Amino acid sequence: MLGRDDLADDVSQEVWLAVVRGLPRLKEPERFAAWLFTIARRSVVNQLRERYADQPQAPPYDEPDLADHVVDRVDVRRLVGSVPVLEREVLVLFHLEDLSLEECAEVLAVPVGTVKSRLHRARRLLREVAG
Repeated sequence: MLGRDDLADDVSQEVWLAVVRGLPRLKEPERFAAWLFTIARRSVVNQLRERYADQPQAPPYDEPDLADHVVDRVDVRRLVGSVPVLEREVLVLFHLEDLSLEECAEVLAVPVGTVKSRLHRARRLLREVAG
């Protein structure tokens, strides 16, 4: 989501420090995954806020027929990077982290309907950008 490995490493360290510090206060251990994703999401959002003004918009992917090409990791990152942050985080949680709609809603602190609409919008934007 951050687009740079060094920033991802920094956020990862922040997340695990927050987990270590907050673990004694975790009242429902069965909700650890949602709690962890919430911490990670907040850390990513904070990092994005810090560099928002300096962040250039990712260029759209202009490959004429995506289905005929093998999409490598860089192309996938570029495609996902072209989606706005709110939609991107739903894509990552739902498709990459394999969370259910309900789990995504819990992590993002939004209703399930909002998760569904963001996911729909993200998929539509990906189709538009991919051609």
